[in-house]
Amino acid sequence: MFLQNLDWLIQPEALRSMAAASRSFLDRGAALPQPGQSNPLLSVEDGIGVIAIDGPMMRKPDIFARVLFRAADSNMIGDAIREAGARDDIKAVLLEIDSPGGTVAGTPELAATVKSVNERKPVYAFSSGLMASAAYWVASQARAVYATPSAQVGSIGVVQAVIDDTAALDAEGIKVEVFSVGKYKAMGAPGTPLTDDQRNLIRSNLAEIAQEFHAAVLARGRAIPADAMEGQTFSGRQAQRVNLAGMVPDRAEAMRRLRVYHAAVDTQSSAMNASPEDLLAEARTQVDTLQRDFKAQADLLAEASTNLDSLRGEVGLLTADLETLRAERDGAKTETTTLQTRISGLQASQADFDTRVQTEVARVVASTGTTLPARVTPLGDATQAAELHAQFATITDPSAQTVFWRKLTPEQQAIILKHQA
Repeated sequence: MFLQNLDWLIQPEALRSMAAASRSFLDRGAALPQPGQSNPLLSVEDGIGVIAIDGPMMRKPDIFARVLFRAADSNMIGDAIREAGARDDIKAVLLEIDSPGGTVAGTPELAATVKSVNERKPVYAFSSGLMASAAYWVASQARAVYATPSAQVGSIGVVQAVIDDTAALDAEGIKVEVFSVGKYKAMGAPGTPLTDDQRNLIRSNLAEIAQEFHAAVLARGRAIPADAMEGQTFSGRQAQRVNLAGMVPDRAEAMRRLRVYHAAVDTQSSAMNASPEDLLAEARTQVDTLQRDFKAQADLLAEASTNLDSLRGEVGLLTADLETLRAERDGAKTETTTLQTRISGLQASQADFDTRVQTEVARVVASTGTTLPARVTPLGDATQAAELHAQFATITDPSAQTVFWRKLTPEQQAIILKHQA
């Protein structure tokens, strides 16, 4: 009931958690627990103004959002940042963030406040927990963004939840009728489904917000790849690789860097009155820091080089496999050509064999005077021999035997002679 029809720059898990808190609140009979005493948003540590941004950020959250969701008021955060920018005792500002994001309303204005104050004095953003979505939009306008290795950074995207409870109301026998002028006026009204035009309008609005979000995080020259701005979160180590944030071991290191880089010493001493020994120590600290940063960059370059070498090796293997496949393909083509040649030869041999058989049949028919196929084998056919011998034996007249004998082929004569022997 508290979350519908609002555009959010927030992690979906946080939105689901807030929805569960709303349901729990209603199940308890809408009884509010007593809020505890909260700490002020702005505190000062050795000349550094620390502003805590905890929980989902909302513009003027009501008592329900403050108690149920532990929501932070983006207007109050903006006031704290402006106060830190105006105070002479504050030399730099640290935004200490642990937030899954928040509503679109109020976020661009809060980011603009960070950008404005950062032009007058350095503003750093730091997180050891969550710095996601709207929280990262705000942090991206700081001079530097730091996160610990286990922090979650990013979630650059926009989401809006619209609940269609028409089926539930129908099941309870409740019919909702909404009268409005303008096809978008009743968009998202309880008990009514969205039309296609309304869905397209929501998508268009979210796309416009996402474009503004991307432009803001890239405005300070961070080389963030497009595929790192698809709504996903990264660990601190991964965030450093895609230029979302620099990685530090803890909050103390982020504070130390803020002091060293921008001479934010404690309020009881002045850099102008520092002794040469103190200035030398500070210079050495800066050199050590630069050396550590250089080593970190060198390690990243070495890792990138190793990955590049690995990719080159994989490309080489794939190229070798491709050449092998090409050779196999060429061999297969050659073998196919050879087989086709052999098939053609066999077909020609078959044709020649058929011709020779037909010729032999014609010769036998011409010599025997019969159209019946002659059964001829290298050793002679026993049945044919018996028949020829029986036929020859029935002729008793010598002249008739002579006439019969002359009509026989030499092969048939040989069969008769062999049979008589």
